Amino acid sequence: MHINDPERCNWIRERVENPRFLKYDNEKKLHIYERLCFADTFENFLAHKFNTTKRFGLDGGEAIVPALKDGIDRASELGAHSFIIGMPHR
Repeated sequence: MHINDPERCNWIRERVENPRFLKYDNEKKLHIYERLCFADTFENFLAHKFNTTKRFGLDGGEAIVPALKDGIDRASELGAHSFIIGMPHR
């Protein structure tokens, strides 16, 4: 993404590149860890249950699990009622 306006670039940097979102209490960290464990366990279940079926796993995309959860939770708090999540084919 290229933005010519330095003021807009700085606005994005202040909100996206700020590590303040990493300050979670232990309960929140444990919740995130449980979500990651659930996703990994579910992926292993699918691999064993459907071992002859072509499927796509998390392989390196585990970080999206807590990000999606947090985004959906926040959107729900703000009044969103439904979500459409898509993924492009290669």
